[in-house]
Amino acid sequence: MRIRLRYLALALLMLTGIVAAAALTQLNNLAAFVVIAPGYLVQSWLFEAHRALGGLGYQVTMVGVSALVWTLILLSPAFAVRLVRLLARRARTA
Repeated sequence: MRIRLRYLALALLMLTGIVAAAALTQLNNLAAFVVIAPGYLVQSWLFEAHRALGGLGYQVTMVGVSALVWTLILLSPAFAVRLVRLLARRARTA
């Protein structure tokens, strides 16, 4: 059974979005801080640049950026394996 990478990416993005949203409401443990850290970093940069969002925009930024970063981190091994297979296939045919 072969799963397309784009479907895996969408599923992981939704999963990490749910985890990041839960982490945003439970900021009383270290695991929640680690999950939400990328969004917090972007939000602090926006604050320093005087472009910080408040209210719902704050939460969307924190959850969205964290979900995107963690999805990319989790998918990077799959992309690497796919790239190696592609290069190996091209080397065999050349």
